[in-house]
Amino acid sequence: MFRVQQAARKLFAHYPGGGKIKKNLLISLIILSTIPVVIMALVSSYLGNNVISRQVNQMHLVFLSQVEKDMNSQFKKFDELMLQYTYNNSALLRYTKEELDHTNYTAVNDLGNILSNLKSGMEHVAEIDFYSKPFGKVVTSGGPVLSVEDFHDSVALDITNENLHYGKWVGTRTNVNSRLGKPVITYVRPLNIYDSGQSAGYFILYLDAASLSNKLIKHDEFNDPSIYYVVNSAGSVMLHSDPSFLGANIHSGSFMSELSHAKGTSYYSFTTNLDGKRTSISTVYSGNHEWYYVSVIPVGLITKETDQLRNMLLGICLLSILVMIAISFKTSSIVYFPMQKLLQHIGKYKPLPQNKDEANHILAYIDQYRNAAENYSLLSLLSGNVKGEDVHIENFGPNRIVIHLIELDQLFLQSNYSMKDQFLFYYALENIANEILGANGPSKTLMIQPGLFIVLSQPRNEVLPLYRSYADTLLNAIRTYLKINCVISISYADSGIHDLHEAYMQARHALRLSFTLGANQVIISDELDPSISDEASILTDMETQIIHSLQLFKYEEARQHFARLVQIIKEDFSLTSDVLMSYFSQLLGAMIHTVKKHNSNLSLHLSTKEVPIELTKLRNLAEIEAFIQKRFFDGIRSQPQATAGKEMNEQKLVEQVMEHIHHHYFQDISLQHCAELVGMSASQLSRSFKKVVGANFVDYVIQYRIKIAKDLLADPANSIQDIADKLRYTSVNSFIRVFKQVTGHTPGNYRKEFLSGKESPD
Repeated sequence: MFRVQQAARKLFAHYPGGGKIKKNLLISLIILSTIPVVIMALVSSYLGNNVISRQVNQMHLVFLSQVEKDMNSQFKKFDELMLQYTYNNSALLRYTKEELDHTNYTAVNDLGNILSNLKSGMEHVAEIDFYSKPFGKVVTSGGPVLSVEDFHDSVALDITNENLHYGKWVGTRTNVNSRLGKPVITYVRPLNIYDSGQSAGYFILYLDAASLSNKLIKHDEFNDPSIYYVVNSAGSVMLHSDPSFLGANIHSGSFMSELSHAKGTSYYSFTTNLDGKRTSISTVYSGNHEWYYVSVIPVGLITKETDQLRNMLLGICLLSILVMIAISFKTSSIVYFPMQKLLQHIGKYKPLPQNKDEANHILAYIDQYRNAAENYSLLSLLSGNVKGEDVHIENFGPNRIVIHLIELDQLFLQSNYSMKDQFLFYYALENIANEILGANGPSKTLMIQPGLFIVLSQPRNEVLPLYRSYADTLLNAIRTYLKINCVISISYADSGIHDLHEAYMQARHALRLSFTLGANQVIISDELDPSISDEASILTDMETQIIHSLQLFKYEEARQHFARLVQIIKEDFSLTSDVLMSYFSQLLGAMIHTVKKHNSNLSLHLSTKEVPIELTKLRNLAEIEAFIQKRFFDGIRSQPQATAGKEMNEQKLVEQVMEHIHHHYFQDISLQHCAELVGMSASQLSRSFKKVVGANFVDYVIQYRIKIAKDLLADPANSIQDIADKLRYTSVNSFIRVFKQVTGHTPGNYRKEFLSGKESPD
């Protein structure tokens, strides 16, 4: 941006006469008219290369996808055929219970016939063997019975020690033994007998890798210069368009790492240097066997024709530049005319001073607009990071500014709204504040954090009693429309913006004392009783000591500080149960957050979302103290190790979720939200809920809401629309549809039958 401004100042310099502007404009036009032509040639070549490269890559994608499909189809045939012989085949089980040697010639002959039939029924199979593990004998499709030592393939036999349940593939190998003189892909398949713990018999297939390559990777007929091959995740070449590379290993770790990016995508391509040439690589990942189907082609073969096109375009560009220069001479005079009109337009509102060039004049005019970072500057001022003279608030003058610091019920927000939804309260509160406070002067709303907002106003009428009146109106509007408890703290910046930071800190301090007065109050900092402030400061110090002890893992010390805090409240404060619940909800929430943040190994059976629900069941300070001592301090003291007392039992957690549903059926209830309440993942809760209740989570919520709906329908005063709204259905039609699916009746018919005495609510 700075360079653009520099260029603008230089372009619009030396207004008198306009000679230099016109000359600079001419130079700029020449540059701007020639460079695009050159860029056009380069871009055309680049785009042409991209188009051709994409077409080639697309062709490779289609080819590789077909190869991958054919390969999977081929191996699927092997799997399906082997499945018929290996799954619960009691007839083959006999060969794992009998000695396979010349003394049992009949069994050996029968097994040999089976292997021969299998081999003849499958293409590309070089050899198929049966390994009887208990007797350590291998019968081959070629006829001989071999011992483990004479079999000469320890790799295949070692796989049988892995207790396979399904088949396992071994990458292409060369010169496995004297029987297999060609590259082969090995497949080991266990003989699975129903209810058998382990397999005692295994089929070992050796597939001819060269034969598979010739069948699946055919490209010579298209005169395709690309190289195609299949490589596994270990870098072993399984198939290759050149059979001489079968069984080779790719030793480049960076190449295999780049190939691995194809996982999770249907298609991936990249360029790299191979044998000193820039090469385009395309790959398709097959998750069936974790193989990569790869095509390789030098970039030079792709871009040869587009490079020729680029050179031709550059020649055309040279001729075009000469024409552009001639046109620029004429255009510069025409283009300068709009700038003159712009200066005349600006001059109507701000005349051009003497000895000032057009560039500075235009930039100064633009700078008069409100800075886009006004909100950031204002927040910096409130936090004390900048001075008042460095901040400008649009429409605010030097007179007194009234600060309304609004704090919504934090625990209610956290328990009922996601972080994203909490941000939406800003827009609602801004509209309310503008309507109430904006009628008597300018106002501005900022969000300090979710649930904490500041509204600045500069009323034309500075009569102090009116401030409380406006604040009371604002409080009632928030309670009415947002349905949430809040506290408003008011302070004044008598010197306007310059005193804004001090006034803000006063409002924060006053807001800290709100617990002594209760929720839904307006607190004016100048009217606070000093004794209340002193008493609250004592509690603030005690809270700080508790949090500090928890941070240092001094849990017994934190318990003592907490007991002292409770004693102070008993002796010096007279608070209602609602105020006590609100105060200790915030304190306990801060304590839980501190413990979880500083000791990740500690597992608490209490979450910040659960605190308000639990505290509503308590009636007085003694019960609150006992609850916190037992659920929090006893909980952290009973866990000397990270593994101690990990979580509540499954039955209790599900019952807790059911209780939450029963008490909050009129709110939006989600599986994720309930899982967070009890410290489980959504999938864990879903499984546990089904196991304990016998119904899945969503069906249970629907059934319970329909039960409530039946009770409400029994009262004719409740309209169907009101019932649908109360049960959080998006529309009355949606409610009617669900009700009929569950009960077999529409809500209207159900009400008629109930009132006529034919049916009664469950």
